[in-house]
Amino acid sequence: MKDYRTAIPESVDIWLDIEAAATGKDKAAIGREVLAAWAKDRFHAHKVAVRKLQANGMQPELFGEDAEDDGIARKQAARGGR
Repeated sequence: MKDYRTAIPESVDIWLDIEAAATGKDKAAIGREVLAAWAKDRFHAHKVAVRKLQANGMQPELFGEDAEDDGIARKQAARGGR
């Protein structure tokens, strides 16, 4: 386990209190469950994105890179434009 602390709005803290009272769980446990569900959802979205990009002939790379050129333009620029 890693220790992760952050500020949250008062309304979120109140909802964590409500959920803790309703379920008998610790607020931190509820926060861990919420973050785990979010991470699982993002991982699924990433897998869907990779499949869609590959299905459309694009190289999935980190965001901010030019995925469409598959690195060819960068390689050519590094060789002096050949």
